[in-house]
Amino acid sequence: DDGNAILCTAKNAVAEDTRTAHIKVVDKPDAPYDVKLIPGGVDEVRSIMLRVRLPVYTGNAELTDVIVDLNAVVVNMQQSSKLAIDFSNFEKNGTVLLYTISSGILPYTCYAASVRLTNDYGQGAAKTSRIVRTEEAEPTSGPANVSVRDIDATSLLVTWLPVPLASRNGNITAHQVSYSSPHHTSRKRSICYNSKCFLESQQRIPVSEGLSVELRDLQSNTKYRIQVRAINGAGYSSWTSVDHATKDLDGGSSPMPFTPPPGYNILGAAGMKVDETHIPAPTGTEITFAAGPASDENGPVDFYRLLLVDMGRVKNVSKLHP
Repeated sequence: DDGNAILCTAKNAVAEDTRTAHIKVVDKPDAPYDVKLIPGGVDEVRSIMLRVRLPVYTGNAELTDVIVDLNAVVVNMQQSSKLAIDFSNFEKNGTVLLYTISSGILPYTCYAASVRLTNDYGQGAAKTSRIVRTEEAEPTSGPANVSVRDIDATSLLVTWLPVPLASRNGNITAHQVSYSSPHHTSRKRSICYNSKCFLESQQRIPVSEGLSVELRDLQSNTKYRIQVRAINGAGYSSWTSVDHATKDLDGGSSPMPFTPPPGYNILGAAGMKVDETHIPAPTGTEITFAAGPASDENGPVDFYRLLLVDMGRVKNVSKLHP
């Protein structure tokens, strides 16, 4: 037994002598009584608190190191790292040791730790913690390969690929699409994976895959900036942007540029507003304007186009021939 005294007596016919010896039995330490991982510490997303409760028997020797095998499941792959933490670096609270692991910790990742105690006589048995998962962080990249296809002159189909697995940093619950033009203020639509998704746009569109959306009631022959971003429980990814011009109403991609007549709004070939003149026109108003020159450096003028716009949306289009 530890610390017991052993009395040794030597004796002959003449006399006897006695000596006392103290024997200390040392060994490798037992496994920790309990090991627990707690997400958080310095940073709830990228750090984990390791809590180790010491065993009753530590081998009758001072502990020197704590060996930690930290196992992570990252994007369907198993990763392992081994840490040898000096015993003096732990915060001690009675029989409980505390240590914050912050190097290499990833958001929204499952971790488990296997811990062994070490003294001068060897390394003890291991004790394994339960699996825990770190908190979500904002996606580090946006959706990939955003593309736009014409449905008709006032409608577009927007498609995209998901955020790469390694960049999601959580569970992607929705995508948000923003579209704007020189004639439209920015609008947003939210495409959610479930009915619990409440977003700033107040528009929820449950979809099975959430990788496409139709944009309707657009202006024809107009250049739009279309942006898509992903949303998880921690926030938003960056926007992925693409520019696309809607078709002309007569089926062409854009009209031939010509000089606009006075008092008339017209879109140039690139979808940019050439003249900024707005005429309030209540029902029954007769609209007249002076025609511009019959031709310019781009060639003869074939026709003018008169657009009736209500609340930013094209309601009627008329061709006026010179």
